[in-house]
Amino acid sequence: MRLLSSLYAKIFGWFWLTLIVGGLLVFLLTVFTGAQPLGRRWMRLTQGLYAHSAVDFYETGGDAALARYLDTLRDSSALDAHLLDEQHHDVLNRPLTPTLRWLIAASEWEHGPVFHLGRIWGAATPLEYNGHHFLFVMQAHPMQGFIDGTVAFPVLTRTLLAVLIAAGFCVILTRHIVEPVRAIQAGALRLAGGDLRTRVMPAVAPRNDELADTARAFDQMAERMELLIEKRQELLADISHELRSPLTRMSVSLELLRRGATDVLPQMEADVERMNEMIGHILLLTRLDLQPPRAHLAEVDLAAMVESIARDATFEAQREANREPKLVTVRAPQRCLVRGDAGLLRSAIENVVRNALRHTAPHTTVEIAVGRLVGGSGCEIVVTDQGPGVPEEVLPFLCDPFYRVSQVREHEHAGGGLGLSISRRVAELHGGSITLANRSNTTGLTVRIRFAY
Repeated sequence: MRLLSSLYAKIFGWFWLTLIVGGLLVFLLTVFTGAQPLGRRWMRLTQGLYAHSAVDFYETGGDAALARYLDTLRDSSALDAHLLDEQHHDVLNRPLTPTLRWLIAASEWEHGPVFHLGRIWGAATPLEYNGHHFLFVMQAHPMQGFIDGTVAFPVLTRTLLAVLIAAGFCVILTRHIVEPVRAIQAGALRLAGGDLRTRVMPAVAPRNDELADTARAFDQMAERMELLIEKRQELLADISHELRSPLTRMSVSLELLRRGATDVLPQMEADVERMNEMIGHILLLTRLDLQPPRAHLAEVDLAAMVESIARDATFEAQREANREPKLVTVRAPQRCLVRGDAGLLRSAIENVVRNALRHTAPHTTVEIAVGRLVGGSGCEIVVTDQGPGVPEEVLPFLCDPFYRVSQVREHEHAGGGLGLSISRRVAELHGGSITLANRSNTTGLTVRIRFAY
């Protein structure tokens, strides 16, 4: 029962049934419209011509001319032809085959031309010439009978042969369709079993149809799944690594606290704050990946939001580094509207600004420029610091989770390396992007964030 309900059986059955029904319809149309087979039409057209030519040769050239003409027909067209007189005797006294004798008898019965199509084709045509009556008979052995479509087999045998041939073509066509489906099915089972390197396109190539498109889409899905699993494993490893350092310091601080040392409390507070910030970033990044914001979309004025973020960041920077002041300047239009989640947009911009303020050199300024995109389709925020910059080869990876640039931009309060990852994800969810580049004329990093309206 499983075989009968399979896709292979369904496709094969429908194709086979279509061919059989199509052949039956052609046969019925041929019968009911009175269409003549090709062989019968050929016999009707040529029989009269051959008959009159034979009589002409006989009347004008005698037995010798007729013999040459009939021999020519035999050699060139494989026709066994005879010219009979009124008594149905061969004028050249050549022997007649049983088929020809049957045709002679049928012609007498029908009183007109007779045609026979079967294993042997034959025809008998009576005609009159100068008051003499003749009967021209001929027979032929058609090669396999395919001109007429009537092979030399009984009807049941012919029907069975046609059905078997149709079945053969259906098998080939069905395999051509089903094999790629089976390859994709096998690949899906391997993928479900944990083999993330499964690819099915090599088994489907070199096709270029919808099934090949399906195989390519499957491979893209498998590749994406493999990448996501690898990223998840890397993320877990990075989280473990990032948590290990503050937990170790807290364990040491706790031991010192038991011994009466009170100066370790600020370090413990800093480690707790860092862990809390990192866990919050991890939860936010996970939420963005699993459930993009839909319900809290509204018009947001990014110009006003950036002004607010700049004031808060400047105040915190002055509080944390009284002897090394850092400033934040904003250049923005009166309004720059986008549609999005205000909380997420603020978090994304704030992460970039705080990162720039953290790495800019003392007594320098972080510059923020807000502008509308061409055509008014969104806004662009450009944040530029005056820090040491980063190597060009690592720029594409700065927005990856937990990615750090050692000895250049690494800082003890780096926030777990997730801030730029969150900013990129928020930008993507709002139809935008984030790009990073070193400043060309001096040191520092420029971050461009684009949000679509």
